[in-house]
Amino acid sequence: LAWFGISRTLDKFFFSNPAYNLAALELELDGIMTEEDLRAETGIVEGKNIFEVDINEADRRLRAIPMVADVSIERMLPDRVRVVLHSRQPVAWVSPSNDPAAPYDVSTMLLVDGSGFLMRPRLIPQEFHNLPIIYGVNSRDILEGKPLQNDDLKKAIALLDEASSHPDSLVRIRSLNISKGYCIDAITDQNARVKFGRSDFRVQIDKLQRLLAHCRDTGRELDSVNLMVAKNTPVKFVMASLPPSGAKGADSSPKTKRKN
Repeated sequence: LAWFGISRTLDKFFFSNPAYNLAALELELDGIMTEEDLRAETGIVEGKNIFEVDINEADRRLRAIPMVADVSIERMLPDRVRVVLHSRQPVAWVSPSNDPAAPYDVSTMLLVDGSGFLMRPRLIPQEFHNLPIIYGVNSRDILEGKPLQNDDLKKAIALLDEASSHPDSLVRIRSLNISKGYCIDAITDQNARVKFGRSDFRVQIDKLQRLLAHCRDTGRELDSVNLMVAKNTPVKFVMASLPPSGAKGADSSPKTKRKN
């Protein structure tokens, strides 16, 4: 009798009480998904009794999404539910191709965060298109929702982290190719080709920073540099364009690519 009475009381004042029907969702989705996706994923919809919302199951479903780093779900009596998602922060795309000249297609690539965790985004904001692309990873190592075990990729992520650790850095890497193993071939936003060794990234980045600063101050354009060489670093600059042959005062001597 006591159980029956308590059940009727709970049903009358809580589960069947329209005052506790969900009227609105307060959502902070951090760009991971749309509101419609969240409703479909969790089953949390307006009109449902707030006490019938299975918060534990919704939390489990959301945490299973690779892009989700953390989840907070709470009932806000009498008629609201608040859901807050925190996204993993990607640092690069990982391509299954070994060819940096391959067509750009994000549908074939996964994002990777600083810890090496791989994920496929549901939404792709513009800033994701500006992330560098890592080529040369064994396709068997590219598994969504799994941390990478590939040591070469970990080196590439460490290199990107070092390159971005200086707020005034001139080093902006567009792509990295790790297929050779003994080095990392990078291309900068200025189309310069840079060969990095697999260690001492800070020393190499500092050297590249000084070289780019020299190019900025002198108006020169970097073509390629091999940072694996500690002394007498091989550097090539882009050949200056020749003036029209009929222009007055044009220097007839050819401009050649210099190697320092």
